[in-house]
Amino acid sequence: MKRQISILHLEDDPADAELVQLTLEGEGIDCLIRVVSTRDAFIGALEEGGFDLVLADFALPSFDGMSALAIVLERAPDLPFIFVSGRLGEENAIDSLRNGATDYVLKNRLSRLAPAVTRALNEVGERAELKKAEEALRESELRRIQLQAELKYAAQIQAGLLPRSYPHIPGFEIAARCLPAKEVGGDFFDWLEVSPGVLRLTLGDVMGKGMAAALLMATARAAIRAVAQHNRPARAVHLAEKALLSDLENSESFVTLFHGLLNASDRTLSFVDCGHGYVFLRRGDGTVKNLLPRGLPLGVNGGKTYRGGKIRFEKSDVLVLYSDGLIDARPELELDNRALAGRFNETATAGEIVELLLGLTDNVDPLPDDITVLVVRCLN
Repeated sequence: MKRQISILHLEDDPADAELVQLTLEGEGIDCLIRVVSTRDAFIGALEEGGFDLVLADFALPSFDGMSALAIVLERAPDLPFIFVSGRLGEENAIDSLRNGATDYVLKNRLSRLAPAVTRALNEVGERAELKKAEEALRESELRRIQLQAELKYAAQIQAGLLPRSYPHIPGFEIAARCLPAKEVGGDFFDWLEVSPGVLRLTLGDVMGKGMAAALLMATARAAIRAVAQHNRPARAVHLAEKALLSDLENSESFVTLFHGLLNASDRTLSFVDCGHGYVFLRRGDGTVKNLLPRGLPLGVNGGKTYRGGKIRFEKSDVLVLYSDGLIDARPELELDNRALAGRFNETATAGEIVELLLGLTDNVDPLPDDITVLVVRCLN
């Protein structure tokens, strides 16, 4: 059922007003028309509101249609305004449209009135829908800006969780950097000097990327930190998995992790590889050693005990840990441990090696996944 429309009609001739109403009703337009003939009555009716349309004669004894149009444009600019007049010449008709009138209809051609009214009301509806769309777009843009601000803040917090300075371990230099694929990511690296010359170091990669991975990253980092100081690597990751298991199961996720204990006094690294695998030792003579054994990721192991391994550093040996994002970023290079080891020589510092490897992705945008590289270099 069509809605009844409310019309404010500025007209001083009752016969003309009645003819307008009969014409609209005859065309099937259900309307309630309020007729006024003076300025005060016109303004009073506008202030009461509730009208869908204004019809106005061009010239009245004490008022005129152009003044009425100016009032409507000031007080109700979205209200369609149609001149219905017998004395509207071509010049006045053009001026009325230029000044903001919606349309004009001559009294001797009232057959145009119903189509003009219908078109004007449809345009109002279209403008209203467009306005709703524009408001929705503005709200969407506002939410996007707010989300960007929140992500930027989250990125700052996450960056603050990573070590801010390199540890000073006698006979070694250490460097690392993380490149998230989005504002925040699921990769992390960490180290903690538990006693002079003894350093815990970790590189982890939470499945996926973005905010969800970042939340699990922070949880995984905290779990490892809580147990690493007083437990050997295998025991530490076992306890960390127990703490993380319910969160990982609920999120249907897992974490690959390499966790090691570096002892500068005997130049050894005791380690556990939890499904990570992206690690190698480049000897000073250029040979490449893969680190074994390897276990399953946290969240997949099911509480089983992890097996640890151990290596001994010699002069100029370099340990490189990295996440799979480095491989995924440049699949055409067919990067593996040996190929990456060939990207640097025995004189490169730990920091230079990190930058050399990350430099492989300089022209990759966007990154397909988070990328992290951690390097430990034995100096003597």
